[in-house]
Amino acid sequence: MKRSILGILIFGLALTGFSQEEKPKVDISELAKQSQNPVANMYQVPLSYLGDFNSGKENLYISTLMLKPVIPLSLSPKLLFIFRAIVPVSFIPDPVNKSGLSDIQLQFYLSPVNKSKFIWGAGPMITIPSGLPPEMCSGKWTAGPAAAGLFMLKHIVTGALVTQRWSFAGDGSAADISQLYIDAFFNFNFKHGWALGYTPEIYVNWNQGGTNWNLPVGLNISKVFKIGKQPLSANVSYFYNVVRPDNYTDMYVKAGLTLLIPRK
Repeated sequence: MKRSILGILIFGLALTGFSQEEKPKVDISELAKQSQNPVANMYQVPLSYLGDFNSGKENLYISTLMLKPVIPLSLSPKLLFIFRAIVPVSFIPDPVNKSGLSDIQLQFYLSPVNKSKFIWGAGPMITIPSGLPPEMCSGKWTAGPAAAGLFMLKHIVTGALVTQRWSFAGDGSAADISQLYIDAFFNFNFKHGWALGYTPEIYVNWNQGGTNWNLPVGLNISKVFKIGKQPLSANVSYFYNVVRPDNYTDMYVKAGLTLLIPRK
């Protein structure tokens, strides 16, 4: 746990250094569109909250706070390397009454730099069984492919980020994992950095019997703005799972604040 906290602190100090770079002047509407691109050439530090309603047999409300940094690096004038991470901390109330760090996920993408309306990136991902206490951990190392593809149009940003992971090591008594994740998005951008979108997160657990996938329906509202010279993005959304596995959360809310650091 101490090592995980130290790593987050070091990462935060590194991003503080990035934020001291001279930021290029960017139109707020264009910046809003770039913030919706999962493989954008821009440093992003999102802190998001997820609230799951009626989860599990006890119909619990589970809260999760996630740090999801995005770090792009230029390998050449025509190729980007993009690192994405997901560091979740969850709280499960009585009767479980557990809180702590869940498994950390790391994603690595190569993305061509071009002026095409279609943007893509692909690479590997890995999940580390870093959860503490042990009850918050899957007990399994997982890995697999990750890919993102999207169209960047005049007012619309639409596409998906997709990962498929399989367990390959870890606790032999823990359940094996084979999971498809689809982070789809369709955003219509208005003036002054406002956007309205359909941004469902779809999971398919291949090893689960019965209904093994969920389909959320809902809306996301986002806004890009500045405090001084620093651009930020805020969002809030509500989704209801019209299709879901047994004991899976029936609806969830999300809210987030993202530090945006455009590159030169």
